[in-house]
Amino acid sequence: MIRALGMFGAAFAFAVCISGGAAGADVVSDQPSAILIWPDVIAITPESDGVGIPIAAETVFQVTNTSLEPVLLHCFHENANYHCSNTGSVCVAPSGCCNGETGCGLCEPGWLETDFRIRLTPRQPLGWVASQGMGREEVPLTGAIGSTGIGGSSNAGTNIPPVPELPYNGVLKCITINEDGTPSDRNVVKGESTRLSGIASLEAASVAKHNAVGIRAIEGAVNDDRELILGGGEAEYEGCPEQLIVNHLFDGVIDPVLLANTDLFEDADATASGRLGLVVRPGSVVSRLTMVPCTQDLLRQIPGSSVAQFLVYNEFEQRFSTSRTVDCKFERILSYIDTNDPDRSIFSAGVAGTVAGQSRVRGVGDGLIGVLTEARFTGELGAVRSGGLTNTKVFSTVPSWQYLGISFADQSDVNIYQQGDRAESDIITLP
Repeated sequence: MIRALGMFGAAFAFAVCISGGAAGADVVSDQPSAILIWPDVIAITPESDGVGIPIAAETVFQVTNTSLEPVLLHCFHENANYHCSNTGSVCVAPSGCCNGETGCGLCEPGWLETDFRIRLTPRQPLGWVASQGMGREEVPLTGAIGSTGIGGSSNAGTNIPPVPELPYNGVLKCITINEDGTPSDRNVVKGESTRLSGIASLEAASVAKHNAVGIRAIEGAVNDDRELILGGGEAEYEGCPEQLIVNHLFDGVIDPVLLANTDLFEDADATASGRLGLVVRPGSVVSRLTMVPCTQDLLRQIPGSSVAQFLVYNEFEQRFSTSRTVDCKFERILSYIDTNDPDRSIFSAGVAGTVAGQSRVRGVGDGLIGVLTEARFTGELGAVRSGGLTNTKVFSTVPSWQYLGISFADQSDVNIYQQGDRAESDIITLP
């Protein structure tokens, strides 16, 4: 059985009182664009989870050509895995880099891109699984006799490799280009991703889906060099937002809708207050924020870097603040952004003092885009994970792969609101 969750979590219903309505930014998630970015790509098999946890996760992509003409995309798998300094294997914690032969190494961050091309026929949607890719002979329209689309168009030249390794944690980026490989100003593609996750296998999976972040080209402004200028005075593409606006429930709170409609809890008042902190109980809500910089040098394999400044408001408009560095790919359960003790975090219900809140995130350096994942722990999954639900914390403080901490919960993804235009340009450099 697959449990499909809504794209927008309950946080929006409870945070509306402190959301004044975001002024439109240029980055979109609901319009065809020239650049598509999927900030959160996960692929894990039970044999490759890296920490002995029997979980599975998969990302399914769909990209669609909305125009009446074929379109060519230059795409990039951006591998953000951590690796052991002594063995080169993927790691999610320093303990995974210790063995009897090589001793203990460091669990070091990394970033490496793998590029490929996709050709879409008019009005064509194309989907594939991250861990499997799609070879030349697997495309729907190979170009052979009897295998063509409108006007003889085909997917010839498409060769989508699987993600470079498993487990995989990374980003996918696709850019419309001309036949000679130069950037195109055609705003004709849109994308989605669906993530399935479950314990041991995907036979009973939680399903979360969000739209790819789209960056629109400025018609006539895109030149034939390999530097794509996003925003600023010499913009070829619309700019990244000045700030991200994230409406969310504070970590550790019991879903208010669930609490109001069930008799699941023996001590409803104490549970609702958030005084229990970040614990795994039936109905507990935890959110995970993923962000990536808008600037990246794909030619020299240099990821972007920014400092994310957070202003966090509770429902009484009391303000808290913190900041974190964003290199390559940032992912944190909210209550681990500012501390390793989630009970003391400004993102926890016990500290914030209200059920819901709003976080405004501004990038200092490179611009930022992202997606929010909201997880609700159920009795069934929580019991399998921990053997008991009361006051059982399961979250890792490792600065990568915090997906593991919520992989035992039902999840939904949320496209983040954006506000304002950055005065500075972001630049994507193509190989």
